[in-house]
Amino acid sequence: MATQYSDLELALNTLVTNFHSASATNANTLTVQEFQSMLSKELPSMVKTAGDQEGLNKLLKDMGVEEGKGVTFKDFWGLVDSLANSQCGLQSKEKHVKCVKCILL
Repeated sequence: MATQYSDLELALNTLVTNFHSASATNANTLTVQEFQSMLSKELPSMVKTAGDQEGLNKLLKDMGVEEGKGVTFKDFWGLVDSLANSQCGLQSKEKHVKCVKCILL
């Protein structure tokens, strides 16, 4: 029997795959420009809040990215984790619910 993945799990897989594809020079780090380009493509709703330089700088700071440094996979995963938990809570119609079905979280 084939494994059935939820939409959330499929989205997580896409984000991780595209992170690694976007980092042409280093599979574990994106430049700020690569990260911003990926956000525009993969998370367009985030571009509304991080679309200008000030919003992007705030997002990077919230992710723990040091000024002048690239976005590591660990930094990116923190953002994905936050988004996935938020989405899982919305799907459960409860606030602040951690997804207990996903082994990734």
